[in-house]
Amino acid sequence: MNSALLHQVTVPLSVPVTVAGADGKPAERTLLVLSRPKVRHAKRLAALVGSDVIDALINSEDIKGGSVEGRKLITDTLRKLLSDDRLDGLTEIIADLSGETAAVIDDVDAVDLPAVAMAFAGFFPALQSALAGLSRPTSPSAGDTTLAQ
Repeated sequence: MNSALLHQVTVPLSVPVTVAGADGKPAERTLLVLSRPKVRHAKRLAALVGSDVIDALINSEDIKGGSVEGRKLITDTLRKLLSDDRLDGLTEIIADLSGETAAVIDDVDAVDLPAVAMAFAGFFPALQSALAGLSRPTSPSAGDTTLAQ
């Protein structure tokens, strides 16, 4: 299956997120369903990380398989994202893709972040390949991410 053509990715959460239910009472979100990114999401992502990073992700064979160059690219990208406004921008993209509020995404437990990152990256095969080469899943949900067409 070509992951670039996926319509949705379901991420089970190891630690549920408490949200307001339809009746106003607390409810739990036990999974996130990310829909396929649109051009608006790609534009926002490119603005957050820079066009040079996007070009490298799309065109470079170096990032595949966890090469030294790929790790440097991912490390540089993560450094660019480490500011409040850029992290908030990334949160907003994930929130939009999942139909959740940014507050819900901010409440996702750290143990589930690798699974959410891999699910997001699954829409961008070169990015997913680079992330997969960096680390192994650290939560039960990271290995259980469900891909749907």
